[in-house]
Amino acid sequence: MSAGTAGLAGAVVPRRRSSLFAAGQERLYVMLLLPVAVMLVALIAWPIVLTVELSLYDVRLFDAVRNRTGAMSLDAFAKILSSPNFYSSLWHTAFYVVVSTALAFVWGLATAVLVNARFPARKAARLLIVTPWIIPSAIASLIWMFLFDGHVGLINYFLMKLGLVDAPITFLVNYNWAIWTVIIASAWKSYPFFTIMLLSGMQSISRTYYEAAVLDGASRWRRFLDITLPGLRNIIAVTAFLSALSAFREVETILIMTGGGPARATETLSLMIYNETFEAYRAGQGAALGVIAFLLSFLLMTFGFRRMMKDFF
Repeated sequence: MSAGTAGLAGAVVPRRRSSLFAAGQERLYVMLLLPVAVMLVALIAWPIVLTVELSLYDVRLFDAVRNRTGAMSLDAFAKILSSPNFYSSLWHTAFYVVVSTALAFVWGLATAVLVNARFPARKAARLLIVTPWIIPSAIASLIWMFLFDGHVGLINYFLMKLGLVDAPITFLVNYNWAIWTVIIASAWKSYPFFTIMLLSGMQSISRTYYEAAVLDGASRWRRFLDITLPGLRNIIAVTAFLSALSAFREVETILIMTGGGPARATETLSLMIYNETFEAYRAGQGAALGVIAFLLSFLLMTFGFRRMMKDFF
């Protein structure tokens, strides 16, 4: 064998070994990902398939697990799309998601700015501010029910003491006020998420920007508008998106405080699914509403991801 042939053979062997090693790595990755894929199919994809299948039958809740012998149809979707209650629930959902997310953001931004400053007992203030986040939703809802109560509620007590109202307001059973009670309760429960995320973003902004702005004579408000907010842009996008998704599927707070009333004034799409399935026992129609809610949340998620990709890249 000539020296050139031997060199060629020696070069081919390492290449063959590297390709075999790469193939072995790929098989290892597939084996490691396989259990996760199986779990995703079992816990997410399969229930979605079952929900879609259930939505095609007119079935009661207690018959949902039995074999369905009737013909498949889109009657449940037709009933939903022809119902004015469905469109009012969409409006309530949109209003609830947008306003509660915006209020939680403003609340969280204000508290983040507060605890980012240096003052005595700052650690205690930080702990106190994030306390609502660790309170269970059921307990938080009961607290706000007591605060908004039309007879013994503290909010009515202070409003009357300040002379702002002459008689107690029945917030929870008033058609115009009920939606605001659940919005305030939800924003109070979720604003610490914004506080923590925005505070971490503020502390990651270089102090040299603020020092240069002070030397240029910029006021505190200008420093906030020109440095802090632009530096938090990506964090605001992510936290607002996640908070909106959480508000979209919120049920517990509204169910406990108002049950969707009065006169469906606080019935969001998620609560309508619960009421149709577990209150009216119409499992097929509840499943159809679930399919519609899934499609809407998927569209919201797709839009949010596209916006975030534009901001990040």
